Amino acid sequence: MKSLQRLQDALEQFIPANTISGLTKQFEDIAQIVFNGRYVVNGEYEIYPIDIEFYFHDEENKSIIEPRMYHKGDVPYFPVGAICPNRSGVDMTFEREGKYRASFLIRGYTYKSLVKDDEKTYTNKASQKLKEGEIDKFKPQYLWEDLFGNASIFENGLSIVWKDNENYSEVRIKSSARINVPLIEGEETDRMWRFTNLDADYQCKS
Repeated sequence: MKSLQRLQDALEQFIPANTISGLTKQFEDIAQIVFNGRYVVNGEYEIYPIDIEFYFHDEENKSIIEPRMYHKGDVPYFPVGAICPNRSGVDMTFEREGKYRASFLIRGYTYKSLVKDDEKTYTNKASQKLKEGEIDKFKPQYLWEDLFGNASIFENGLSIVWKDNENYSEVRIKSSARINVPLIEGEETDRMWRFTNLDADYQCKS
């Protein structure tokens, strides 16, 4: 039986809208798929994204630009599905050479062990809205450690594979402005490209 590849298909077949509102709808649709899957690390545990932010930069026409995007300009294009660690956390990319850069940044996730007799499950996520002067408790290093830091490079090395959930179910999603991204010049409102799975607790327990 062929394995499910909903997320792979969605990212490989992505044709970006030419408006912010159009992209917002497309990104929410992708978020639904992301929230119906997980990363499996070395067959030992799973990482479920529950809070993600999208970034998009039009390289061809510069019609929609992303000033805060790390991976753009005169740098090689990543293949679809590449994992890119950076100082903000970990991105999963879907770029098209000569056309655009696109990715989603994982702002929150749930860790779930697959090891027999180990029922460890915990969640790390950024705050929804920080109070003035408050420092977010979420650190990018948490995901670096959980995604990359638990395997030897000898023998079988590190394996990170995306798996779509067998049973797809629509979840409730909250959209909000991205963290630490100021209003972009020429735009009247923030891009509501942060998507949070409001059903994450129920999903991970089921």
